[in-house]
Amino acid sequence: MRMMWNVGQVTELQWKAMVMWFKKQGKLKNCLAVCDVSSSSMAGIQNYMDVSVGLGLLLSQLSEEPCWKGKVISFSPNPELHLVGGDNLKSKCEFVRRMDCGGSKIDLHKVFDLILEAAVKGNLKAEQMVKKVFVFTNTCFEVANSGNDNKKSCWESDYKAIQSKFKEKGYEENAVPEIVYWKLDTLAVPRRQPGLAIFGGFSVDLLKLFLDNDGEVSPCHVMEAAISPKHYQNLAVVD
Repeated sequence: MRMMWNVGQVTELQWKAMVMWFKKQGKLKNCLAVCDVSSSSMAGIQNYMDVSVGLGLLLSQLSEEPCWKGKVISFSPNPELHLVGGDNLKSKCEFVRRMDCGGSKIDLHKVFDLILEAAVKGNLKAEQMVKKVFVFTNTCFEVANSGNDNKKSCWESDYKAIQSKFKEKGYEENAVPEIVYWKLDTLAVPRRQPGLAIFGGFSVDLLKLFLDNDGEVSPCHVMEAAISPKHYQNLAVVD
């Protein structure tokens, strides 16, 4: 008897196989995604919203119970921690796309408050805390984190205040998650501040490096992704 498959079934099986593979590798474990699904900020030639949704769902499936599995955070001045609804990949994607995003601003203090509140409520140990929070957006960090009054925020001061909040609840500095801010639409060399990594650009090669290296993206990775297309392969270095 010939078995008939539709595209949805094949996609679902491929998705489940990919999630299982990453779980077996132990990659991107206990990470959360902040997904920008705003039609205004995520518009472009490439559909960056699909990237934000897809990576957000992948990270949500690789996290563990009791607090983080199946959850994503909305990119908003008033972010929310959502348990993704739906019983298949299509319905889960639709759920994330419908999340309320407030334009081009994100209150990272509130993101950390959500994480801390969930950790305290779940009585989590430090080793169960979220390790990294990945922000997928097209908005540059300085604009997104400037606040509703557009005043420039000092991230180093912000992060110290966040660390203090965690310490008050019994979590030491090494338990505070790191923010990895990925501006998808513009290639940029990674830069670091305490508790924060920022990089930009999107390609299949950069995505592969991101996944293979457990979310770590270095300047070398960005350069490797930038020169990986075929039209660069015949270049020679002349001394």
